[in-house]
Amino acid sequence: MTDAQNVRCVDLPGHDEESIVAIDLSTLPPRKGTRPTTTGKEIPHDQLEQFSPPEIRAALVAYAETLPGVATGPSLVSEPGSFALRLGRAERPFDAFLHPEVDEFGHIHRSGFLHLTVPREYVRVLDELGWTEPHPITRRAEFPDTIVMLYAPRDAEELAVATAVLRASYEQAVGDMPVRMRAVTVDAFGETPTATAVDVPVPGPGELLVRVAASSLNGFDQAVVHGVFRDMMEHTFPVTLGKDFAGTVVAVGDGVERPLGARVFGVVMKPAVHDGAFADFVVVSDGYGVAAIPDGVDFADAGALGLAGAAAVGVVEAVAPAAGDTVLVVGATGGVGAYAVQLAATAGATVVATAAPGAQADFVRALGAAHVVDASGDLAAQVRAIAPAGVSAAIHLAGDPQALVDLVAPGGRLASTLGVGPEAADGRDVTVVPVMADPSAATLDRLAAAVASGALRVPVQSVHHLEDVAAAMAGFAAGTLGKVGVSVS
Repeated sequence: MTDAQNVRCVDLPGHDEESIVAIDLSTLPPRKGTRPTTTGKEIPHDQLEQFSPPEIRAALVAYAETLPGVATGPSLVSEPGSFALRLGRAERPFDAFLHPEVDEFGHIHRSGFLHLTVPREYVRVLDELGWTEPHPITRRAEFPDTIVMLYAPRDAEELAVATAVLRASYEQAVGDMPVRMRAVTVDAFGETPTATAVDVPVPGPGELLVRVAASSLNGFDQAVVHGVFRDMMEHTFPVTLGKDFAGTVVAVGDGVERPLGARVFGVVMKPAVHDGAFADFVVVSDGYGVAAIPDGVDFADAGALGLAGAAAVGVVEAVAPAAGDTVLVVGATGGVGAYAVQLAATAGATVVATAAPGAQADFVRALGAAHVVDASGDLAAQVRAIAPAGVSAAIHLAGDPQALVDLVAPGGRLASTLGVGPEAADGRDVTVVPVMADPSAATLDRLAAAVASGALRVPVQSVHHLEDVAAAMAGFAAGTLGKVGVSVS
């Protein structure tokens, strides 16, 4: 009972907040008056001869809505007017209100009386002191005998008892599952990301709650911080940063068949920017942006694969390299570039990659680049020395796109992740295609299978703990080699 001794109910018209005393369920006073009469039916609903005054029930509901991680709304298992209390997640079966697979651990009826599953040590005392009676449904073997009907509170003192019992029921249902988590957030555009504590999100229909083990930095995170997408996407602050995730499914919403405990990875893909993977938990759609992690792939690699890998698949497919082609990759040392170099080389193309001499050049050569050119020098001269008639295709991940169009041979192709489209061809016989990452399940499965087989290397060059992500992002803006991983758990 961590907080049951500190129950407070606010906004209760006609009552002094200080009169709502702390309640210890082990030393309750007897309930005054006679017990309400029930019908004895298995589902009695509103059939008690007692109702809470409207303001008392409203305060009880308001308290229920403050419980972290609880989803409230119409009951899925009772009469339409009842107010449901659902966790939306569970790492283990618990004594839920109905069945362990039902996440509703209780509800408040229109009359104000509650159906709850309470800790076993309080069942007898609550009944003996006149606060509850066993729910008739407990006569059935498949239901726990800890389900009780808590009589509708009639005044502030009884409301304090009801909220304390509700809190005890809630804490039992939550068990070891935290309701607060670490997250890296921003409260407004331009702010420095900070590690803070927020509520654990609750999965809705078709969604998964994933305990995040690993993630990675992407340019998208920097763009969110600086408001690059403010006119293109809705932002709901505070925004939790982080697109890539890898971890374990710990809860699912309605309609999801993926099992608890499944190892998954992918990209947080939602119409509004709010949820992110730089956190202990993230809610994602089960229908898009998620795939199973195959045997042989660890969380660290899977957490750095999704967004950059999907973008690389997109640009490489757009230029369709084949044996005999020469493909120029500009921006080859970043996350997308490192994957693109590998995918193009695997397709049989001769890859020309941009990199500074030294460690960067060694890095892209190890990924499969046959030639390395320094983008800070005379790029055109260096590329023409390798491909005098021009390259078959170019992948634009950084720099001036017009300079690349000039280096593509007639009939060739250029793909860009930076919004460059057909207008950049400027009348030349070059196909220019803008590409956005599409982390479909098929693409993620393909990437993961390539990593599992050894055909694709995940180029993580450094790893930072969640608390250090803000500092890592500052360094990321200055340019990094390969992928920067984030260790969450």
